[in-house]
Amino acid sequence: MKTAAVALAAATFLLPVQADEWHVSASYSTDQLRGARVGYRTESTQFDFLQWAGSPQVSLEMGLNHWQDSNDTSDNITAFTVSPVFQWQLTESATPLYLEAGIGGSYFDKTRIGDRRLSTQFQFEDRVGLSWQYSAASDARITVQYSHYSNADIKRPNDGLDFYSIYWVLPI
Repeated sequence: MKTAAVALAAATFLLPVQADEWHVSASYSTDQLRGARVGYRTESTQFDFLQWAGSPQVSLEMGLNHWQDSNDTSDNITAFTVSPVFQWQLTESATPLYLEAGIGGSYFDKTRIGDRRLSTQFQFEDRVGLSWQYSAASDARITVQYSHYSNADIKRPNDGLDFYSIYWVLPI
């Protein structure tokens, strides 16, 4: 876990972009894993070449996840993630709803938690979620997200991990 924490701290100071959102989240897996995440997302950019995809806002998100087995709290795993995130505004209101999706990479400190065998420390992170800006006076949001971690069969076994999370997103 120390290695991942140092990596997140270093990335925070070395990236040439200003982070514009911090988030914290709680997550749960049907495999009896629970955990937390802290991370940040860079300023959003819109690219003209993505008009065919509905002109999403694109950001880079970094996070540090830590999960433990609910049945054996001494069994835990930590992952550092980096992912582009695509965000589409679904509603035109003072408190809009957004669809978010992304595929990025993760580095895990171990390759096993509970009965899940990951084989490699590198895993892809796939995610999809709904985010709601709950106050017209603030850009703060609540996000509900599904995330999947897998090595895409680079090496077997490839049990993967699935999580359902709730995020509290705070702009800075």
